[in-house]
Amino acid sequence: MATETQCAALLKDYGHGEPQEGIAVSVFPSLLTSGATQQCMDIDECSTDGVCGEGGICQNLIGSYWCQCPAGFTNFGKNQNKCVELNCDRYETQPGQTLPGYDSFLSLLRNNCLVLNNSTLSGPTRPLSTGDVLLTLLVNTTDVLQLDLQSNGHRSSSEVTKLLKTIEISIRLIAPLLTENVTRIKTNHTEFKILVRRDKTPPKGPVSLTNENTQLDTTWETMIGDYQNYPGFAFVVLLSYKNLDSLKDSTSHQSQQLMSSAVTVSVSNSNTTNLPPLINLTFNHLQSSDVDPTCVYWSDENGPGVWSGRGCTSVMSNSNQTVCSCNHLSTYTLLEGIHQEKQSLVMLVGFFVALTCVVLSLITTLWCRFVSRKRRGGYRLKQDVQLNRK
Repeated sequence: MATETQCAALLKDYGHGEPQEGIAVSVFPSLLTSGATQQCMDIDECSTDGVCGEGGICQNLIGSYWCQCPAGFTNFGKNQNKCVELNCDRYETQPGQTLPGYDSFLSLLRNNCLVLNNSTLSGPTRPLSTGDVLLTLLVNTTDVLQLDLQSNGHRSSSEVTKLLKTIEISIRLIAPLLTENVTRIKTNHTEFKILVRRDKTPPKGPVSLTNENTQLDTTWETMIGDYQNYPGFAFVVLLSYKNLDSLKDSTSHQSQQLMSSAVTVSVSNSNTTNLPPLINLTFNHLQSSDVDPTCVYWSDENGPGVWSGRGCTSVMSNSNQTVCSCNHLSTYTLLEGIHQEKQSLVMLVGFFVALTCVVLSLITTLWCRFVSRKRRGGYRLKQDVQLNRK
Protein backbone atom coordinates (compact mmCIF):
# COMPACT_ATOMS: atom_id res chain seq x y z
CA MET A 1 0.00 0.00 0.00
CA ALA A 2 1.51 3.31 -1.08
CA THR A 3 1.44 6.30 1.22
CA GLU A 4 -0.78 9.27 0.50
CA THR A 5 2.18 11.43 -0.52
CA GLN A 6 3.50 8.70 -2.83
CA CYS A 7 0.07 8.37 -4.41
CA ALA A 8 -0.08 12.07 -5.11
CA ALA A 9 3.32 11.85 -6.79
CA LEU A 10 2.19 8.86 -8.86
CA LEU A 11 -0.87 10.76 -10.04
CA LYS A 12 1.35 13.61 -11.15
CA ASP A 13 3.68 11.23 -13.00
CA TYR A 14 0.80 9.66 -14.87
CA GLY A 15 -0.66 12.89 -16.07
CA HIS A 16 -3.25 13.54 -13.43
CA GLY A 17 -1.41 16.72 -12.36
CA GLU A 18 -1.12 18.28 -8.94
CA PRO A 19 -4.02 17.86 -6.54
CA GLN A 20 -6.40 20.76 -6.98
CA GLU A 21 -8.07 22.56 -4.12
CA GLY A 22 -11.79 22.15 -4.00
CA ILE A 23 -11.83 18.54 -5.34
CA ALA A 24 -13.12 16.06 -2.80
CA VAL A 25 -11.64 12.59 -3.38
CA SER A 26 -11.93 9.78 -0.88
CA VAL A 27 -10.28 6.88 -2.69
CA PHE A 28 -7.43 6.91 -5.20
CA PRO A 29 -7.86 4.85 -8.35
CA SER A 30 -5.59 1.89 -8.92
CA LEU A 31 -2.54 2.76 -10.97
CA LEU A 32 -0.89 0.28 -13.33
CA THR A 33 2.87 0.65 -13.66
CA SER A 34 4.89 -1.84 -15.78
CA GLY A 35 2.42 -4.63 -15.08
CA ALA A 36 2.50 -4.01 -11.34
CA THR A 37 -0.47 -2.71 -9.42
CA GLN A 38 -0.15 -0.08 -6.74
CA GLN A 39 -3.31 0.56 -4.77
CA CYS A 40 -3.54 4.06 -3.31
CA MET A 41 -5.92 4.94 -0.53
CA ASP A 42 -6.47 8.58 0.43
CA ILE A 43 -6.58 9.62 4.08
CA ASP A 44 -9.60 11.82 4.67
CA GLU A 45 -8.29 14.50 7.02
CA CYS A 46 -11.73 16.11 7.07
CA SER A 47 -13.06 13.20 9.10
CA THR A 48 -11.13 14.53 12.10
CA ASP A 49 -13.20 16.87 14.26
CA GLY A 50 -11.96 20.44 14.44
CA VAL A 51 -9.28 20.04 11.77
CA CYS A 52 -10.24 23.45 10.34
CA GLY A 53 -11.06 25.18 13.59
CA GLU A 54 -14.22 27.03 14.56
CA GLY A 55 -16.61 27.35 11.62
CA GLY A 56 -14.03 26.17 9.09
CA ILE A 57 -15.21 24.09 6.11
CA CYS A 58 -12.87 21.23 5.26
CA GLN A 59 -12.41 20.06 1.68
CA ASN A 60 -10.57 16.78 1.24
CA LEU A 61 -7.99 16.69 -1.57
CA ILE A 62 -5.84 14.05 -3.19
CA GLY A 63 -3.00 13.75 -0.72
CA SER A 64 -4.03 16.81 1.23
CA TYR A 65 -6.94 18.95 2.44
CA TRP A 66 -8.07 22.56 2.36
CA CYS A 67 -9.76 24.74 5.00
CA GLN A 68 -12.20 27.42 3.92
CA CYS A 69 -12.95 30.02 6.60
CA PRO A 70 -16.30 31.79 7.02
CA ALA A 71 -16.63 35.57 7.17
CA GLY A 72 -15.01 36.96 10.29
CA PHE A 73 -12.44 34.16 10.44
CA THR A 74 -9.10 33.57 8.74
CA ASN A 75 -6.19 31.17 8.47
CA PHE A 76 -3.90 33.94 7.19
CA GLY A 77 -3.68 32.46 3.72
CA LYS A 78 -2.37 29.10 4.93
CA ASN A 79 -4.99 26.65 3.69
CA GLN A 80 -4.16 23.91 6.20
CA ASN A 81 -4.21 26.19 9.24
CA LYS A 82 -7.23 26.31 11.51
CA CYS A 83 -9.64 29.21 11.11
CA VAL A 84 -9.36 31.77 13.91
CA GLU A 85 -11.61 34.74 14.63
CA LEU A 86 -10.27 38.11 13.52
CA ASN A 87 -11.74 41.31 14.96
CA CYS A 88 -11.10 44.20 12.58
CA ASP A 89 -12.86 46.80 14.75
CA ARG A 90 -9.74 47.15 16.90
CA TYR A 91 -7.98 48.81 13.95
CA GLU A 92 -10.56 51.59 13.67
CA THR A 93 -9.04 55.06 13.98
CA GLN A 94 -10.89 57.58 16.14
CA PRO A 95 -10.08 61.28 16.67
CA GLY A 96 -8.13 61.75 19.88
CA GLN A 97 -7.71 58.02 20.39
CA THR A 98 -4.84 57.40 17.98
CA LEU A 99 -1.26 58.55 18.38
CA PRO A 100 0.13 60.93 15.74
CA GLY A 101 1.43 59.07 12.70
CA TYR A 102 -0.47 55.84 13.33
CA ASP A 103 -3.73 56.76 11.56
CA SER A 104 -2.71 55.70 8.06
CA PHE A 105 -0.89 52.64 9.37
CA LEU A 106 -3.93 51.41 11.33
CA SER A 107 -6.15 52.05 8.29
CA LEU A 108 -3.84 49.81 6.25
CA LEU A 109 -4.00 47.13 8.94
CA ARG A 110 -7.79 47.30 8.98
CA ASN A 111 -7.93 46.90 5.20
CA ASN A 112 -5.70 43.83 5.43
CA CYS A 113 -7.80 42.47 8.27
CA LEU A 114 -11.02 42.80 6.26
CA VAL A 115 -9.44 41.10 3.26
CA LEU A 116 -8.24 38.22 5.45
CA ASN A 117 -11.59 37.56 7.09
CA ASN A 118 -13.57 37.88 3.85
CA SER A 119 -15.41 40.99 4.96
CA THR A 120 -16.15 43.85 2.60
CA LEU A 121 -15.33 47.54 2.68
CA SER A 122 -17.58 50.33 1.46
CA GLY A 123 -15.48 51.02 -1.60
CA PRO A 124 -12.44 49.55 -3.34
CA THR A 125 -9.94 47.65 -1.18
CA ARG A 126 -6.21 47.70 -1.41
CA PRO A 127 -4.42 44.42 -2.14
CA LEU A 128 -3.23 42.40 0.85
CA SER A 129 0.15 43.65 2.10
CA THR A 130 2.87 41.20 3.09
CA GLY A 131 3.88 40.76 6.71
CA ASP A 132 7.36 42.11 5.97
CA VAL A 133 5.95 45.33 4.51
CA LEU A 134 3.60 45.84 7.46
CA LEU A 135 6.36 45.16 9.99
CA THR A 136 8.67 47.67 8.32
CA LEU A 137 5.91 50.30 8.41
CA LEU A 138 5.26 49.59 12.09
CA VAL A 139 8.95 49.99 12.96
CA ASN A 140 9.28 53.20 10.96
CA THR A 141 6.15 54.71 12.51
CA THR A 142 7.36 53.81 16.02
CA ASP A 143 10.74 55.37 15.24
CA VAL A 144 9.15 58.63 14.09
CA LEU A 145 7.12 58.80 17.30
CA GLN A 146 10.21 58.29 19.45
CA LEU A 147 12.06 61.03 17.51
CA ASP A 148 9.09 63.32 18.09
CA LEU A 149 9.25 62.58 21.79
CA GLN A 150 12.91 63.49 21.90
CA SER A 151 12.14 66.84 20.26
CA ASN A 152 8.98 67.77 22.18
CA GLY A 153 9.57 66.26 25.60
CA HIS A 154 7.49 63.87 27.64
CA ARG A 155 4.18 62.27 26.74
CA SER A 156 1.42 61.47 29.19
CA SER A 157 0.96 58.01 30.67
CA SER A 158 -2.21 57.51 28.64
CA GLU A 159 -0.22 58.01 25.44
CA VAL A 160 2.27 55.38 26.57
CA THR A 161 -0.64 52.98 26.97
CA LYS A 162 -2.01 53.86 23.51
CA LEU A 163 1.38 53.18 21.94
CA LEU A 164 1.85 49.80 23.62
CA LYS A 165 -1.69 48.64 22.82
CA THR A 166 -1.32 49.71 19.18
CA ILE A 167 1.89 47.72 18.87
CA GLU A 168 0.31 44.69 20.55
CA ILE A 169 -2.69 44.49 18.20
CA SER A 170 -0.46 45.19 15.20
CA ILE A 171 1.89 42.30 16.01
CA ARG A 172 -1.03 39.87 16.30
CA LEU A 173 -1.99 40.60 12.70
CA ILE A 174 1.51 40.92 11.25
CA ALA A 175 3.35 37.93 12.78
CA PRO A 176 1.20 35.19 11.13
CA LEU A 177 1.77 36.85 7.73
CA LEU A 178 5.58 36.70 7.91
CA THR A 179 7.22 34.21 5.58
CA GLU A 180 10.52 33.67 7.39
CA ASN A 181 10.97 31.68 10.59
CA VAL A 182 13.09 34.45 12.10
CA THR A 183 12.65 38.13 11.28
CA ARG A 184 14.79 40.91 12.69
CA ILE A 185 14.61 44.67 12.09
CA LYS A 186 16.95 47.03 13.90
CA THR A 187 16.96 50.83 13.71
CA ASN A 188 18.46 53.59 15.84
CA HIS A 189 15.43 53.59 18.15
CA THR A 190 13.64 50.23 17.82
CA GLU A 191 14.64 46.58 17.53
CA PHE A 192 12.18 43.85 16.52
CA LYS A 193 12.96 40.13 16.66
CA ILE A 194 10.19 37.67 15.80
CA LEU A 195 10.32 33.87 15.82
CA VAL A 196 7.51 32.03 13.98
CA ARG A 197 6.89 28.26 13.93
CA ARG A 198 4.48 26.62 11.49
CA ASP A 199 3.83 22.99 12.37
CA LYS A 200 0.78 20.76 12.15
CA THR A 201 1.43 19.69 15.72
CA PRO A 202 2.23 22.24 18.45
CA PRO A 203 5.98 22.72 19.01
CA LYS A 204 7.43 22.00 22.43
CA GLY A 205 10.56 22.83 24.35
CA PRO A 206 12.58 25.90 25.32
CA VAL A 207 12.54 29.20 23.41
CA SER A 208 15.20 31.88 23.61
CA LEU A 209 15.27 35.28 21.89
CA THR A 210 18.11 37.78 22.25
CA ASN A 211 18.59 41.35 21.12
CA GLU A 212 21.23 43.94 21.89
CA ASN A 213 20.17 44.58 25.50
CA THR A 214 17.77 41.79 26.54
CA GLN A 215 17.38 38.01 26.47
CA LEU A 216 14.01 36.22 26.76
CA ASP A 217 13.85 32.62 27.96
CA THR A 218 10.56 30.71 27.97
CA THR A 219 8.93 27.63 26.39
CA TRP A 220 6.71 26.93 23.40
CA GLU A 221 4.13 25.51 25.79
CA THR A 222 3.86 28.97 27.38
CA MET A 223 3.77 30.70 24.00
CA ILE A 224 0.92 28.52 22.69
CA GLY A 225 -1.22 28.03 25.78
CA ASP A 226 -4.31 26.03 24.80
CA TYR A 227 -3.07 23.13 22.67
CA GLN A 228 -6.64 22.17 21.78
CA ASN A 229 -7.04 25.39 19.79
CA TYR A 230 -3.55 25.48 18.25
CA PRO A 231 -4.10 27.20 14.86
CA GLY A 232 -1.10 25.70 13.05
CA PHE A 233 1.38 28.44 13.90
CA ALA A 234 2.96 30.06 16.94
CA PHE A 235 5.06 33.16 17.38
CA VAL A 236 7.03 35.05 19.99
CA VAL A 237 8.16 38.68 19.68
CA LEU A 238 10.86 40.58 21.55
CA LEU A 239 10.61 44.32 20.88
CA SER A 240 13.09 46.77 22.40
CA TYR A 241 12.58 50.55 22.67
CA LYS A 242 15.62 52.72 23.16
CA ASN A 243 13.67 55.88 24.08
CA LEU A 244 10.69 54.65 26.04
CA ASP A 245 11.96 56.50 29.10
CA SER A 246 11.03 59.71 27.23
CA LEU A 247 7.42 58.57 27.37
CA LYS A 248 7.12 58.91 31.12
CA ASP A 249 4.59 61.41 32.37
CA SER A 250 6.54 64.50 33.44
CA THR A 251 3.95 65.18 36.19
CA SER A 252 4.05 61.63 37.54
CA HIS A 253 5.46 60.88 40.97
CA GLN A 254 7.28 57.95 39.37
CA SER A 255 10.25 59.86 38.00
CA GLN A 256 12.84 57.15 38.64
CA GLN A 257 15.58 56.51 36.14
CA LEU A 258 15.30 53.47 33.87
CA MET A 259 18.32 51.21 34.24
CA SER A 260 17.69 49.22 31.03
CA SER A 261 15.92 49.43 27.71
CA ALA A 262 12.18 48.74 27.86
CA VAL A 263 10.98 45.64 25.98
CA THR A 264 7.61 44.29 24.88
CA VAL A 265 7.05 40.52 24.85
CA SER A 266 4.17 39.32 22.68
CA VAL A 267 3.15 35.75 21.81
CA SER A 268 0.43 33.91 19.93
CA ASN A 269 -1.14 32.80 23.22
CA SER A 270 -3.96 35.27 23.92
CA ASN A 271 -4.25 34.37 27.63
CA THR A 272 -1.07 35.72 29.21
CA THR A 273 -2.30 37.28 32.45
CA ASN A 274 -1.28 34.41 34.74
CA LEU A 275 1.28 32.08 33.21
CA PRO A 276 1.97 28.85 35.17
CA PRO A 277 5.57 28.57 33.89
CA LEU A 278 7.34 31.86 34.53
CA ILE A 279 9.24 33.70 31.82
CA ASN A 280 12.75 35.02 32.43
CA LEU A 281 14.17 38.27 31.07
CA THR A 282 17.87 39.08 31.36
CA PHE A 283 18.45 42.83 31.13
CA ASN A 284 21.81 44.44 30.41
CA HIS A 285 22.16 47.63 32.46
CA LEU A 286 22.53 50.81 30.46
CA GLN A 287 25.33 51.77 32.86
CA SER A 288 27.26 49.76 35.41
CA SER A 289 25.68 50.36 38.80
CA ASP A 290 25.67 48.89 42.29
CA VAL A 291 22.11 50.12 42.89
CA ASP A 292 19.66 47.25 43.33
CA PRO A 293 17.10 47.66 40.47
CA THR A 294 13.43 46.72 40.52
CA CYS A 295 11.79 44.58 37.82
CA VAL A 296 8.66 46.40 36.61
CA TYR A 297 6.05 46.26 33.85
CA TRP A 298 3.71 48.85 32.37
CA SER A 299 0.27 48.55 33.99
CA ASP A 300 -2.89 50.42 32.94
CA GLU A 301 -5.33 48.47 35.11
CA ASN A 302 -6.07 51.29 37.56
CA GLY A 303 -5.52 54.40 35.49
CA PRO A 304 -3.70 55.75 32.46
CA GLY A 305 -0.59 53.69 33.22
CA VAL A 306 2.33 53.33 35.66
CA TRP A 307 5.38 51.13 36.15
CA SER A 308 4.40 48.33 38.53
CA GLY A 309 6.39 45.54 40.13
CA ARG A 310 3.44 43.18 40.70
CA GLY A 311 4.03 39.68 39.35
CA CYS A 312 7.75 40.27 38.64
CA THR A 313 10.72 39.48 40.86
CA SER A 314 14.47 39.85 40.55
CA VAL A 315 16.14 36.44 40.78
CA MET A 316 19.72 37.59 40.16
CA SER A 317 21.44 40.94 39.88
CA ASN A 318 24.95 42.32 39.64
CA SER A 319 26.45 45.63 38.50
CA ASN A 320 25.91 44.82 34.80
CA GLN A 321 22.88 42.50 34.53
CA THR A 322 19.59 41.67 36.21
CA VAL A 323 17.40 38.61 35.64
CA CYS A 324 13.66 39.16 36.11
CA SER A 325 11.07 36.40 36.43
CA CYS A 326 7.43 37.29 35.61
CA ASN A 327 4.12 35.41 35.52
CA HIS A 328 2.52 37.52 32.78
CA LEU A 329 3.43 39.19 29.49
CA SER A 330 3.65 42.93 28.98
CA THR A 331 6.24 45.68 28.52
CA TYR A 332 9.12 45.44 31.00
CA THR A 333 12.14 47.39 32.19
CA LEU A 334 14.38 47.91 35.21
CA LEU A 335 13.62 50.84 37.45
CA GLU A 336 16.04 52.57 39.79
CA GLY A 337 14.92 53.99 43.10
CA ILE A 338 11.46 52.44 43.47
CA HIS A 339 12.51 50.88 46.78
CA GLN A 340 13.81 54.21 47.97
CA GLU A 341 10.52 55.82 46.95
CA LYS A 342 8.57 53.22 48.90
CA GLN A 343 10.80 53.76 51.90
CA SER A 344 10.32 57.54 51.62
CA LEU A 345 6.57 57.05 51.45
CA VAL A 346 6.64 54.82 54.53
CA MET A 347 8.77 57.37 56.36
CA LEU A 348 6.38 60.15 55.34
CA VAL A 349 3.37 58.20 56.59
CA GLY A 350 5.23 57.38 59.79
CA PHE A 351 6.07 61.05 60.29
CA PHE A 352 2.41 62.07 59.96
CA VAL A 353 1.33 59.31 62.33
CA ALA A 354 3.92 60.39 64.88
CA LEU A 355 2.96 64.04 64.48
CA THR A 356 -0.71 63.15 64.97
CA CYS A 357 0.13 61.26 68.15
CA VAL A 358 2.12 64.22 69.51
CA VAL A 359 -0.74 66.63 68.76
CA LEU A 360 -3.30 64.32 70.39
CA SER A 361 -1.03 63.89 73.40
CA LEU A 362 -0.61 67.67 73.73
CA ILE A 363 -4.36 68.25 73.46
CA THR A 364 -5.01 65.57 76.09
CA THR A 365 -2.45 67.11 78.46
CA LEU A 366 -3.90 70.60 78.08
CA TRP A 367 -7.42 69.30 78.59
CA CYS A 368 -6.43 67.44 81.73
CA ARG A 369 -4.77 70.57 83.13
CA PHE A 370 -7.83 72.63 82.32
CA VAL A 371 -10.15 70.18 84.05
CA SER A 372 -7.82 69.96 87.04
CA ARG A 373 -7.67 73.75 87.47
CA LYS A 374 -11.41 74.04 87.13
CA ARG A 375 -11.94 71.48 89.87
CA ARG A 376 -9.43 73.22 92.18
CA GLY A 377 -11.08 76.56 91.46
CA GLY A 378 -14.48 75.19 92.43
CA TYR A 379 -13.10 73.74 95.66
CA ARG A 380 -11.55 77.10 96.71
CA LEU A 381 -14.83 78.88 95.94
CA LYS A 382 -16.68 76.43 98.19
CA GLN A 383 -14.21 77.06 101.05
CA ASP A 384 -14.64 80.84 100.71
CA VAL A 385 -18.41 80.49 100.94
CA GLN A 386 -18.13 78.40 104.10
CA LEU A 387 -15.82 80.99 105.71
CA ASN A 388 -18.21 83.82 104.97
CA ARG A 389 -21.06 81.92 106.61
CA LYS A 390 -19.04 81.56 109.77
